[in-house]
Amino acid sequence: MTGRSRYGLFIGRLFGIRFYLDYSWFLIAAIVIYELSAVLFPAYLPGCSKTLYFIMGFSGAIVFFLSILLHELGHSLVSQRCGIPVPRITLMFIGGIAEISREPDNPRAELKIALGGPVVSIVLALLYAAAALVCNHLHWDAPCVVLQWLAMVNVILVVFNAIPGYPLDGGRILRSIIWARTGNLRKATYVTTRVGVAFSWVLIGLGVYLLFRGAWDAFMFFLIGIFLKGAAESGYTHTLYHEILGGVRVRDIMTRDPVCIPDHTPLNIAVDDFFLAKNHVAYPVIGSGGDFRGLLRLEQLKEVPREKWPYTTAGDLAISNQITGASIDAAEPGERAMRRLLAAGQDHLAVLDGGKVAGIVTRDDVLHFIAIHTELETKVAEK
Repeated sequence: MTGRSRYGLFIGRLFGIRFYLDYSWFLIAAIVIYELSAVLFPAYLPGCSKTLYFIMGFSGAIVFFLSILLHELGHSLVSQRCGIPVPRITLMFIGGIAEISREPDNPRAELKIALGGPVVSIVLALLYAAAALVCNHLHWDAPCVVLQWLAMVNVILVVFNAIPGYPLDGGRILRSIIWARTGNLRKATYVTTRVGVAFSWVLIGLGVYLLFRGAWDAFMFFLIGIFLKGAAESGYTHTLYHEILGGVRVRDIMTRDPVCIPDHTPLNIAVDDFFLAKNHVAYPVIGSGGDFRGLLRLEQLKEVPREKWPYTTAGDLAISNQITGASIDAAEPGERAMRRLLAAGQDHLAVLDGGKVAGIVTRDDVLHFIAIHTELETKVAEK
């Protein structure tokens, strides 16, 4: 699966790609190990010791998750060959996510990236099946059972991901086909995300049904459905941003010549003359030469006792609480500004031109820009 992920526990790096374990992974890993060692493998190979079952379950689970990691690495290496960086892969309770940094440039690249993971899983399934045959010939029953299970789950992984709903691999394959036929990435994404959302509702419904039947794994179907629904909807939103903001620069979106607070201004004056008088929640702070010193945000004032406001300057507070990346260059792409503004605590960015404050851009500015262009496109299409 390709999409967006949150960080977790860093476990290594390969081909310039960082690997993480989301903390939810530890729960699902424990459940898989228990199911294999206490239920599945004893049913397949009765009469063995609990120690052997645990070894089988532990090794099977670890290789299974390694297979998922290789599946995502298949997507990632193809993506990098297409010129699209992949900064990280995260293993989560729903499997793995390769975080592709941007949309593919054309349908062919999208198809190649989507097929990269399933091809790896099919190769792994064949290798596990071949190894199981060798073990069976040698009468190594325990390794044979583990390898047969690994071959089977890799086939299941391919089949599950083949469902034509974004962000699953099948959804991305279908998106590439629709994109190639229509030349419209947004339309292709809309169709496949609707399929993805519909499939997520099926999983959620299945989870509710199994819950009423007392199945312990019902909650897992529910969680996977919720996750896929969110990923599908955010995938369309991301594509919308990419389409509309393509070719747009930050200077085209920003509010020009914003009110700035001189860095020597005491906080009590800043509150009275700026925050209360002009009704904004963030202001760029500038030095005597007009250089950018940082953003002063309303919530930062709470960190300083009111009695100290006359003795603390706006520059002192802006610098001490400066958030990395609180500014962006006017020539940067609008899409990059949107990604930055979606991060927690980054709803305002000072826009710099030659080191001087040229404007300010907010999350609402970009969303308003997108809403206007979407509305205009709708009106044009209606005519």
